[in-house]
Amino acid sequence: MKYLFLISWVPFYGQVLHHQMLSSQGTTKKIADGYIISQTIGQQSVIGNSNKDPVVTQGFQQSLWSSYIATNQKTEITVLTYPNPFSDLINFEFSEPTNEEISIYIFDVSGRLIHKQKEMLKNSVLTIQLSKLPQSEYLVKIHSISTTYYTKIIKK
Repeated sequence: MKYLFLISWVPFYGQVLHHQMLSSQGTTKKIADGYIISQTIGQQSVIGNSNKDPVVTQGFQQSLWSSYIATNQKTEITVLTYPNPFSDLINFEFSEPTNEEISIYIFDVSGRLIHKQKEMLKNSVLTIQLSKLPQSEYLVKIHSISTTYYTKIIKK
């Protein structure tokens, strides 16, 4: 008696979801300057923010802040941010002293405005007390008549 053994190997490709969640959520808010759109599909993070025309990006928290920060190179006045990461106080040192009112806007990584203040800059260093903010990464916009500066800061 003869036996014939056939061995067959079939590759199987697949994806296993383990401790992950798929979702779809978001909000749209109308403000004076336009719309703010926060939308996430398939992940738990914001993937698009806009204050003019709607912007659709893909991935984890990819916003327009990188392009805003890149515009710092085109300004005549430069700003040095230190210490970064900071604990309670953060300093913004301007390359030129100015006698202007400075508006400071601090946003969380979702794009929500969480701190706003105005200060008169009497010398070249602006110090801000942010001890009430929780540990996280924040986005900062500093605006005056002569300059607009964007940066990221980290509260430790």
